[in-house]
Amino acid sequence: MGHSGKSLLALSLFLFLGFLAFHPALRIGFLGDFAGDLCTAQGSWLNFASYQWNFYIPAMAIYYGLYQAFHLLPLPYQVVHLGFIFFNAWLVYLLARSLQFESWQCWLAGLLALFNSAAFEAYFWLSTIPKVLATTCGLAALLFLNRFRQRRALIWGLSYLAMVAVGITIESTGLILPLLGLILDSYYRPWKAAAAETAAPLSGLRLHLWSFGLAAIFLLIRQLLGIKPVAENLPLARKGLTFLRTVLNTFFHGLSEYFGLEIKGFPLLTAILLLALITILIWAWRLKPGPERRRFITLLLLWLGACLPHTIGAHFHSRYLYFPGVFAALLVVDLLGSVRLRLYARNCAWLAVTLIILGYLAFDFCAFRQSLGYYLEASRIYNAGIEKIRGALPETPAGARLVLIDFPDSIIRPLRGRQGYPIRYRVLVYRNALPAHLHLIYPSRNFTVTFLTLSPPQDVNPVPGETPSSPEEVAKLAASPQTVVCRYSPGNPGNFVIIKGGPTLDAPILK
Repeated sequence: MGHSGKSLLALSLFLFLGFLAFHPALRIGFLGDFAGDLCTAQGSWLNFASYQWNFYIPAMAIYYGLYQAFHLLPLPYQVVHLGFIFFNAWLVYLLARSLQFESWQCWLAGLLALFNSAAFEAYFWLSTIPKVLATTCGLAALLFLNRFRQRRALIWGLSYLAMVAVGITIESTGLILPLLGLILDSYYRPWKAAAAETAAPLSGLRLHLWSFGLAAIFLLIRQLLGIKPVAENLPLARKGLTFLRTVLNTFFHGLSEYFGLEIKGFPLLTAILLLALITILIWAWRLKPGPERRRFITLLLLWLGACLPHTIGAHFHSRYLYFPGVFAALLVVDLLGSVRLRLYARNCAWLAVTLIILGYLAFDFCAFRQSLGYYLEASRIYNAGIEKIRGALPETPAGARLVLIDFPDSIIRPLRGRQGYPIRYRVLVYRNALPAHLHLIYPSRNFTVTFLTLSPPQDVNPVPGETPSSPEEVAKLAASPQTVVCRYSPGNPGNFVIIKGGPTLDAPILK
């Protein structure tokens, strides 16, 4: 089978396996920020100062197009979103092949990139579409760079620069792409050989001057437009902690679902994993011959470089692990090649590699199953609240007011941890979403939304809003005949109750 046939077969297999593994996620609807993203995309795209670290015009164009095509039907959005994740697995396969890995390593690299459970938020939260697309641009850029160095055709060099530019504008993660391109190019083109080339606009170091220049121009444009700085002002120790957590989670992905790799909670486990990782890397480096050692160091630097954007610019979140995770997949398959090389008995070598692969995939599938359950529950709550409001308010007369009581900001997802040291992760439900979603349902926007809390503060599912109120205040707001009052009642399952949809108020329910 030719290279084109193998590539199409790989793409088909990743699409099939991805759908087989993630088809339950197609039932997840809008959560968190996504309705706000869609709502913003229908208005002005030029309010740059409010975008927080991203340029967002390409993302707004994508959201606008999807909304015009599918409106508030969530399934097509999930199909597009997961489709890009499956496509990225194929790009990892192609990149592994261009790096001259063996065929089994190329397939495995794609599988590990496809099933990266440490980045579960990127798989189940639709607001990560820009991050997934920035990863697509990054992988495509490195592929084009390799093609340019191998075939010396100008079109591939220009394609590399185009992907760098698009990746930078889609998501701030793309600012690292020029550095990753330089790292990869140092593997295929050692700089001592660069002087032998005929000088050309994109030859040697000139290509990277162009790519770094694009990043510098973009940063200047951001400054002129008033977009907030990329980096948050976090303590250096906090950034180091974020970097270490990213490295451990992307290499040992799946383990965070069982142990919660929080350094303050599991210092001994963290130390053991870190020592194991360092030992493995040193062992592989010493084992490899010259050309393979250079490739190994390149992949290690690509992985560590991909961990930098959110280490510099943000707190630790699962979605940030997706981008470095695709490079961790390439490093892992390189290490598995070392395992096979070290174990001379062929059957023993394949047995060891197979067990390691099965271990990764077993952790991943179990972790995804746990994550999916919480996202489906959050989506059920979200949809139930929307449907209850739509049933009580088919239209929005002028001056209508919605009073929403105890609508959950998020639900708590407990992770496995030591007894007495619970580890929790919040799955967003209505944060930044509900008013925007209602404005999409009722385009006239002639109503107001007020969130109130009557439940006492608690740290259980779900988490109510943060503005405390009283039944008397609710009764005062509900005095208008144009007011609809709806309250969330937690339970198993929780449900929404319309307290007041007319001139009377059912006071006992408020107590």
